[in-house]
Amino acid sequence: MKKATKGILAIAIVGMGVFASQAMADGVSGVPGSADDPVVTKSYVDQQIQKALGGGAGTGGASVSTGLTVVELHPGQTLYGFEGTEFIVRTGKVQAVAGDKGDGLTDITDGKDLRAGAQVAANHLLLIARSDNRGLRLNANYNGVAHIMVRGKYELR
Repeated sequence: MKKATKGILAIAIVGMGVFASQAMADGVSGVPGSADDPVVTKSYVDQQIQKALGGGAGTGGASVSTGLTVVELHPGQTLYGFEGTEFIVRTGKVQAVAGDKGDGLTDITDGKDLRAGAQVAANHLLLIARSDNRGLRLNANYNGVAHIMVRGKYELR
């Protein structure tokens, strides 16, 4: 081999060695469990999420649903939502419960305001605008159980 080819080959090998050692050093981010790479449990993460959302425990019977939760509504019960809560009636005959000032629920599907006593259509997305005792209850002539999907903070009384 020529002297120039040997020199180029030597430089290429040394360059690849330097590049490979740098790439391996960048991939090491610390020992698992250390400050550089902390290990946490699922329960710790769930606890921190609940803290960030305002917590669901100790709120006087209220529950927080971060995903969609199915709630069974029985005769005599009223499902109250808080500000930002979403409802979807899946089964049953349900009517709207207006807020303290007579304001209704927002039916996002139809783009309407449902006043007190208005029949709620199945599979419509409803939004609670304020925490002022707005919610849902079964129609007076319906004795079955309604299934309501809920996202957000709610209370069943």
